[in-house]
Amino acid sequence: MESAVIQRQYDDVIASQYDQDPQNTTSNSLDRALDHLEAEGILSAILPAMRVLDVGMGTGMFLEKLRSRSQRVIEPWGIDISEKMASIARTKLPDLVCAIDDGANLDHHFNDEKFNLVATHFVTGFVPIEHIAPRIFEKLEAGGVWSFVGGTTAGYGELQRRAGHPLLKLLFGHGAPDLQGMICPNSERDIIEVLKKNGFEILMSETFEPELKFPDFASFIEYGYHGGWLTPFIEEIGLHKAKRWQQAILNRLVFPVVDHHSIVLAVARRPA
Repeated sequence: MESAVIQRQYDDVIASQYDQDPQNTTSNSLDRALDHLEAEGILSAILPAMRVLDVGMGTGMFLEKLRSRSQRVIEPWGIDISEKMASIARTKLPDLVCAIDDGANLDHHFNDEKFNLVATHFVTGFVPIEHIAPRIFEKLEAGGVWSFVGGTTAGYGELQRRAGHPLLKLLFGHGAPDLQGMICPNSERDIIEVLKKNGFEILMSETFEPELKFPDFASFIEYGYHGGWLTPFIEEIGLHKAKRWQQAILNRLVFPVVDHHSIVLAVARRPA
């Protein structure tokens, strides 16, 4: 997917509503990531100030949560493709040092800096983990930690099944979108294998599968389109432009839908 398309979607569609976090999928995932960092002692007050780089920081949700949870002083840095997302992050974190760029270009920024913690949360749907892993390694100081959170192809199984419904092609003139085009890693095992190949020590990992409930078309659009989870695919077949009569048909024949996401969380360390 082209960077310009992703940037437009975040600037024009997602940024203003991102923090509403339909179904709390993002917030709950980030809270779990913080729980893991805390369990590893990384937020302990006995440690010095922590330099943190959030790649794909969005509206600064993780950095804000980290600052409220950590007993260490937090020095926040970030990179994001969306200027509008970054502007929201700056209001939450006035001391944020920020670059506007695709996370794939991480190695073009902050080249004189090393970090205690680098976070990538829901970035590997757009930037392959194989591409970003060595760049994260180089940004970390010895003993520094990577907080990884990312979706896998096991997510949205029921939505993927229903995306093939012939009704969608009849109503919108397109075949089923390839939902796996953005959700790139296949499983926790595959992610851990990439981390190990790039020299990381694995401190912990888990697969989190939050339930998702879509009672009707409107709730799906709120989550998938304005929430940012499936925006490219919804635009691909024009679901965001569905007329009222089309929505009524979908509500009758497709919804409600109960599904789940599949999210891998890992804490990995650059060896000291």
